[in-house]
Amino acid sequence: MSSFQPPLGAREERIAYNEAWCRDLNQGVAKWAGGGVPAEGFRCECWRVGCEERIRLSGEEWREVRSKANRFAVAPEHIAADLEAVVREYPHFWLIEKQGRAGEVARELS
Repeated sequence: MSSFQPPLGAREERIAYNEAWCRDLNQGVAKWAGGGVPAEGFRCECWRVGCEERIRLSGEEWREVRSKANRFAVAPEHIAADLEAVVREYPHFWLIEKQGRAGEVARELS
């Protein structure tokens, strides 16, 4: 289980901490899923604190998402447009990159 404690500071930092927390949870799912078998239990790594969407990722998709510390897998349209850029839209998830201070915090927490 993650030990991330979101700060009470700026919105960008709170969002980055929330997404990093979800990323940490998904690391466990990826280890459990093992080989190249797609897993449907990945948590949406979006900015929404209470989001409970689950997304399916193949091993290749997982590696693409984790290729940069400021990248996250989110359910379609689960973006904070002022803080994130969509890298690629898959039918079942969107690959996004955190920008600005939120991106810096995401990299620091990886």
